Amino acid sequence: MPWFGIRSVYQFGTKPNGVNIFEERIVCIEAADEQAAHLKARAEGQQYAADNGFTRHPRQIGYEQDGDPLIDGYEVWSELFAFEGSLEEFYRRRYEQFAHGPE
Repeated sequence: MPWFGIRSVYQFGTKPNGVNIFEERIVCIEAADEQAAHLKARAEGQQYAADNGFTRHPRQIGYEQDGDPLIDGYEVWSELFAFEGSLEEFYRRRYEQFAHGPE
C-alpha cells in the first residue's frame, strides 16, 4: 500500500498576552488510496487534538509518497510556494514571523 504525508494545523494554545500558538504537524499514513489516507489522518488528528486539548483546523493537505521504503532521510513532505521576494524574505515571512519559542 502507498504512504502519504498528511499535514494538519492545530491551535496549540494561547500565550498570556493573547497571542495564539499554532502547530503545523505532518504524519505518515499508510492507506490504499488518498481518500482512505485522509480519513485515517483525520481520525488520528482528531484524537491527537482531543488528547492534548488542541483545536484542529478542519482542512488537511496530503502528499502521496513515491513508493520507496521509508528510510533515514526519506522525504515525507514537499510543498511549492510562489513568492516574489527573495528566499530569505520568504523564509522570514513563512517561518520566523510567527515562530514561537520558549519564553
